[in-house]
Amino acid sequence: MNAVWKPLSRALLPALLLAAQGCGGDDDVEPKTYTVRFSPQVRQEALSCTTSFTDIGTSRGVIELLDFRMYVRDVTLIRANGERHALKLAQDGEWQRDAIALLDFEDGTGTCRTGSPGTHRAVTGTAPEHDDYTGLEFKVGLPPDRNHLDVEAEAAPLDVRDMWWSWQGGYKFVKLDIRTQQNAAYYFHLGASGCQGSNADGYTCGAANQATVALDGFDPETNQVVLDVAGLLSELDVNRTPAGSDMMPGCMSGPTDPECAPLLSQFGLNADGTPKALPKTFFKVR
Repeated sequence: MNAVWKPLSRALLPALLLAAQGCGGDDDVEPKTYTVRFSPQVRQEALSCTTSFTDIGTSRGVIELLDFRMYVRDVTLIRANGERHALKLAQDGEWQRDAIALLDFEDGTGTCRTGSPGTHRAVTGTAPEHDDYTGLEFKVGLPPDRNHLDVEAEAAPLDVRDMWWSWQGGYKFVKLDIRTQQNAAYYFHLGASGCQGSNADGYTCGAANQATVALDGFDPETNQVVLDVAGLLSELDVNRTPAGSDMMPGCMSGPTDPECAPLLSQFGLNADGTPKALPKTFFKVR
């Protein structure tokens, strides 16, 4: 009896230890609903469709908001010990689907004549309940395998025509349009660029522009993600008159567009879409 029991117990010991550890792990932690809030601002002032904002960029210009929307995905809360817990997003049939959410900061009033009065300024989902979440990570945009879809056939939030980039065959990950003193529309559209192909055959893109945002000091109960448009535009002349081969004010994610490099940099991307260190100028924790 003892001769049989000893080798069996040695073999079973690792499994028993793992089982015991599992009993105290997150499998036994009740899920809790968490809300990750996003606050578009110009420095300390809330960004809105009914206010003009001064002292923007290198020319210290005046801007007015026309449109501001952004896709985010894979929102993850990070504990003090480094454990990561992805939010299981609420499937609301309008703004959130699978692990993807569309943030919409314009309300169709004032200068934002988009015909889109609905807004969505937070991502809601469930994660194991812990009181020591101290970090946040999320990706901006859609993954390559979801980027090249038929917008007319997709369910919300991938059915928004204004976020479809027909000439790139994909979605705009970020759509920020403003009006300046010299430009009736100044654009920043972030998305995969240099794309060729078709929905049937697939696409290849020169720059996937997949941005990952990691923020420390974030408690979902008390903090929010600030999107500081003044910081985003800090290195640009928003009153610049397009000239030469650069005929459009702003950036459409072209790797050779001189206005793209400082904008993509704020998302932790080089002009060619490769990753770089994320500055703390646009994305902030408050």
